[in-house]
Amino acid sequence: MNSIRCKASLAAALVALALGGCGSSGSSEPVSSGRAWTIGQFLRLTGFHRGKDGLSYTLPSHPECVARILLRSSAEVDTYKNSGDVIVTNPDRSAGVRVETGSPASCKALYTQALARVK
Repeated sequence: MNSIRCKASLAAALVALALGGCGSSGSSEPVSSGRAWTIGQFLRLTGFHRGKDGLSYTLPSHPECVARILLRSSAEVDTYKNSGDVIVTNPDRSAGVRVETGSPASCKALYTQALARVK
């Protein structure tokens, strides 16, 4: 009898897990492209340079715009967007940067310009 109860419980748990993964994410946003960029491609196309600390990135003529997190794939963009972080992306959402809290408002426009070159 215990074996039947265990099998039934296991089957119910597996069905619940399978159904939990079904359905939509609730987002009406377009699906990302699935693209990814190497760090070299990202830096070359955007013009970002690695900061002296080795942990941040800046646009050479705008040192006040410091990005600490570069998003180099559609999956990374989706993850940060879904977490509620403020991000700026390229048009197909395959690359982006997280906008740091306290960044000057002008940085978002500068990031958008830089990321528009990532195609």
